[in-house]
Formats: sequence, structure tokens, C-alpha cells
Amino acid sequence: MTKVALARCDNYERSAVESAVRKSLSELGGIARYVRPGQRVLVKPNLLAAEPPERGVVTHPEVVRAVLKELLAIGAKPLVGDSPGLGSLARVAQKTGITQVCQELGVPLGVFDREIEVKAPHGRILRSFPLVEEVTQVDAVINLPRVKTHGLTRLTGAVKNLFGCVAGLRKGEMHFRLQHAEVFHEMLIDLALTIKPVLNIVDGIMAMEGGGPRNGSLRFMGLIIAGTDPFAVDATIARLVGLEPAAVPLLALAAKRGLPGLKETEVEVLGEALEAFIISDFKVPPAATRIGFRVPAVVNSFFRRYVSPYPVIKDNCRKCGVCLEACPARLITFGRDKVMIDDRHCLRCYCCQEFCPHNAIELKIPFLGRFL
Repeated sequence: MTKVALARCDNYERSAVESAVRKSLSELGGIARYVRPGQRVLVKPNLLAAEPPERGVVTHPEVVRAVLKELLAIGAKPLVGDSPGLGSLARVAQKTGITQVCQELGVPLGVFDREIEVKAPHGRILRSFPLVEEVTQVDAVINLPRVKTHGLTRLTGAVKNLFGCVAGLRKGEMHFRLQHAEVFHEMLIDLALTIKPVLNIVDGIMAMEGGGPRNGSLRFMGLIIAGTDPFAVDATIARLVGLEPAAVPLLALAAKRGLPGLKETEVEVLGEALEAFIISDFKVPPAATRIGFRVPAVVNSFFRRYVSPYPVIKDNCRKCGVCLEACPARLITFGRDKVMIDDRHCLRCYCCQEFCPHNAIELKIPFLGRFL
């Protein structure tokens, strides 16, 4: 059985986080079981945008610190990196507190500005990925996501966090190329099977519900969640927020592939009892599409426009231009007195809502979508 460890953590105090991270790793046999002395290890947090840690948008720096200290204690050689959706890694790391942690521990911050095409041996959608060079230069990857909601994937956890290993603007290019949500989710599965992180350690102390991954509300969960299989970890997160894994499109597709760790009977939960931490009223966005069938392009276009949730600019828009930069299809423009989205051709990737720094974009469900 695939093992997932739950360790209680009531706050982000350094000692509490270090104790919880150590306990979760101990349940899995200790970090030395997965990383050897002298190995180079990429520690990949969620650094979506330049936000302070208290906003809950990024993996908390104390979680990053705790993992780095575990690696340094066994003689490993870690480096930290991510490819933010907007802004340079240096700027985002500085704002989020990651730079300070790296400097204090003497751990380098990756550059993440060069790409290498890496073959995807299990790829169904893509045969290769344009990954940042650092991913190809290390012996192991440790994935540090945060529990958050997401307009496209419903939840963003261990699997979705690995999308940050794709080089810079190539992420937007993939959104544009893979416009069918089901195909995009399949690509994320291909990516996880290509990178194969040795550990996934999730910041679930304060989770983000509602309008995640940047503008949702924080909700206390009180957990560090760890496991070797990113799909089993995400299935456990789904159960913690009151969802069956089949209700998360990416996990439903992973189950169709026959990947292990998605059924409750295939996962051994270690440490804390999962039932004691379930949040039954956790606010999760609706699924963008229905999983389980492929349709002709014209039908897919109809569903995307009249069934899937669509982004709407709210009155508190400050015309900062972030959404224009984030839209992979370049369908957002400045009008005379407001920002406008070309709804007819909108990809429904929700990048605009994801990166809006002012919570000025919401997702609305068309009448037909509510009916169905």
C-alpha cells in the first residue's frame, strides 16, 4: 500500500513546524530513506507570486526551512527553486521570505531561467517537456506544495505544483495549446510521472478555500501531509476537504489510467487519523468540465462557453494589467473605462483569476452549467 503521513501542526512557529515535518518524515522511514549524503536535491515550493507568507498564497518559508534543515542534517546538497507564473524567481523569493531562509542556511536559490527538453517516457499528451535546467541537474526532487483551491483543477496540491518545473512562459503556451481541460489535466499527469519527486511534503497548516490559488480565504487545517506518491497525497487532500478523489478531474483521469494510490483501500494513512481533520464544508470551485468522455471540437467549444465557469471582471478592478500579461491567448484588453475579456474565445484556463493581485476576477457558472 502507498503510505501517506499526517502530522499535526497548530501554527507556523519554527519549533512546531520542524517537529511536524520531522514526525511526518519519521512515519515514512526518515528522509535518509529517500536521499543520500552528497546528493543534490531540488526543493520545489509553491511560489505562485510575490506575496508575503501570511497571505497563504505560497508555501510558508518555515516549512521550506524545516525540510532544508532535514536535508542538511544528513549531508545532502539542497537548492530551492520554482518558476513563478508572474515575476522573476529572485523577486518572488525575496517577497515570500524564501530568500532569507536560503541565506540563513547557506542554501542556493536556483536560477530557473534556462530550459532543457526532457523526454516523457509515460507521456500520453506530450512526449517531452521544456523543464528548467535545475530539474535535470539534481539527483532528486522534493515537492513542497500548499493546500489550495484552483479554478481549473479544483484543488492544487502535489501534482499541480510540479507545473512550476516547466520553464517560464512555456506554461502559458501549454494552456493555449492544450485548450481542452481534460487534455490539460492529462498533461499534468504526464509531467508528474516524468519528474517523479521522491517526496511530497504539503503545507496544510492553513489551507486556502474559495477563490484560490491566490485570492481565496484561509482555513485552518492543522497538518503537514507527506508521501512519496503525489497522486496518493492529492487523493488524501481531497478526502480532507470533503471530496471523493473522483470529484477532482485530474485524479479521476489518473484513476482511469490505473495509477495506484487513489482508492482509499490503496492508501495507508500514518500518524494522525484522517477522520479527525476532515473539513466537510470546505469551499471548493465547481469542476470546469466533465471527465470521462471526449467530444468533437465544436461540442467542446459549446461546453466551454455555455457550461464551464467563466471569468468576470468585478468593480474593484484597478486596471493593473496583470491579467493581460497572464492570459495565454491574449484575449483581455483595456476598454475606455474597463477591462474586457473576449468571452467567446476564452480558453477557461482561469490564469487571469489565478494571478489577479486584487481579487477582482471571479468565476461565474452559466445557467446551463448550473442546470447540468
